[in-house]
Amino acid sequence: MFYLHRHQVKTKKIATEKLLQNYQLGERDFSRVNITQGFLSDVNLSDIKLEEANLAEVNLGRTILRRANLNKVNLRGATLWRTDFCQGSLVNAQCSHALLIGANLRQTNLYKSLFRSAEIRLACLIGADLQGADLSEANLSYADLSSANLMGANLHRTILTGANLSQANLSHTNLGEAILEGANLSQATLPNLEMTYSNIKSNLQAVG
Repeated sequence: MFYLHRHQVKTKKIATEKLLQNYQLGERDFSRVNITQGFLSDVNLSDIKLEEANLAEVNLGRTILRRANLNKVNLRGATLWRTDFCQGSLVNAQCSHALLIGANLRQTNLYKSLFRSAEIRLACLIGADLQGADLSEANLSYADLSSANLMGANLHRTILTGANLSQANLSHTNLGEAILEGANLSQATLPNLEMTYSNIKSNLQAVG
């Protein structure tokens, strides 16, 4: 039986047990599957292909998804606590309202993905490609975004308290009302030096 998720892509319902069984048998392509509100935590799914899959509100906590293809996946509201996406691809992924605390997104392709109001505290995003991504109102407190490419990203009202943005590319980025208290911006490419430091100063004054 096929279902349509919010992007109007046909998806096929599959039980988590069946997916795990097929994965163990060597299958890797699970594109367009539908596992909403499923439970897939603490498993190794490296190199899996879940392109255009509907995984809304799925629990993938501590799951290994290294080098996985999750392009255009729907992970809205998903539990991704300490999930390992290292070197994976989530191009145009829907991750709004997802829980990504402590997730490993090192060198992950997150081009034009949606992370509105997502919890991404303490996550590792070293060298991640976040060009054109929407991180508005997301919480990235103490996340490591060093050397990340955030060119053209939307960081409106994003919480970046204590975040490491050293050597990050923030050119053409929207930092309106972003909270940058204690953030490390050393050697970062900034959209507008005067505006950025004005933001930092006003946010520090608001906290004080």
